[in-house]
Amino acid sequence: MKRKKREAFIMAAVAGSFAVSMTGPQDIWALGNNGGRSYKVQTIQDSSTRKTAARGYVPIDYTVSGDVTWCGKWQSASAPAQVYLTAMSADQNTIFGFYSPVSYEHMLDYSMGGVSYNQHQDGWFDAQTMVPMLHFMKAEEYCDYMTENILDGNQAELLSQAEITPSQQKMLDESANLNYQQNQQLVQGSGFQVDGSYSGMAERTYGLTLDQIPFRFTILTTTNGVQLSSTADMIYTTAHTAFVAWESPFTFFMLTPENEYENSYADFEQFVLNTAMTDQFVQAFIDARTQIMQYSGSSSMSQIGDYCQDSVSASIGNDSTYDAERFTDYIYSQNDYTLPDGEHVKIPTSYDYVYADDLGNVYVSNGTDQPAGTTQLYPN
Repeated sequence: MKRKKREAFIMAAVAGSFAVSMTGPQDIWALGNNGGRSYKVQTIQDSSTRKTAARGYVPIDYTVSGDVTWCGKWQSASAPAQVYLTAMSADQNTIFGFYSPVSYEHMLDYSMGGVSYNQHQDGWFDAQTMVPMLHFMKAEEYCDYMTENILDGNQAELLSQAEITPSQQKMLDESANLNYQQNQQLVQGSGFQVDGSYSGMAERTYGLTLDQIPFRFTILTTTNGVQLSSTADMIYTTAHTAFVAWESPFTFFMLTPENEYENSYADFEQFVLNTAMTDQFVQAFIDARTQIMQYSGSSSMSQIGDYCQDSVSASIGNDSTYDAERFTDYIYSQNDYTLPDGEHVKIPTSYDYVYADDLGNVYVSNGTDQPAGTTQLYPN
């Protein structure tokens, strides 16, 4: 396979991402000499609903692009739109990416009298549940799957996987148990039973070569799933149904030259901690799901795209906050700070000093040099 040149690949990774408008500060501060780094908060506006969909938190010299895909191949009733955000360094060597939640279904069995009437096929759409089909993957497998898709055929070798801490594993176990219990209550009296549940997280780093330059690709994701089944005795036969309903709440990735990995990863941590969909967009998906399910039986989400947008838009309102608890709050050691405009940002505890200006720019450092026009912030 002919290898793509580095610039061509990176530009292809953000192709088509200018379909939405962006707002955010453009002022650039000089970087300090004490490990200081400047960041900006950039919001992404959905051009369909004209609402703020998400924000990106990136080094101040990065270019942020965003796209909101409505009712595409991989959208569902529970996640009718997906936000895809990218940020590229000024030298175009490094790119960060964020994918918002997406839901899937893995059909295990749909048979009657031993005869299968509906088989699983990745990429197909289940018109009854209004969810696209994709075979269930634990977090590690989903990292591999997403890496292959994002890198678009460029060969990558798995180099390492971050260790899950005991506190993170405890949270994942609690999440799986809560999912199990909630679904048990949900299926009471329906004839279905809950066979098991799963919650996992993985961060994997791969090596690849682009334009004869060694690169590192790091991807971080979580997946959650629950398996349900039912057996119904009929007059002449028995019907069996079994499937896995699963989701990926988020996926973050970073592509950077090998010799810039350490510095880029420090920026990537803050990107992960502070890049997210608005609380209102997330809640609107939940509120609109019942309305969207009224169209169960549609052959694809695209058939009801306008209705989905209208249903979600009506539930969003005009506020844009990022206060809801997210699992990314517990991946890296961090403190919460309040910006002058009232918004919150999470900063790794490795930085001793945090400053901000009235435009929402943030400066972090381990030195005492305070940029002009800024206010020192303290952990909440």
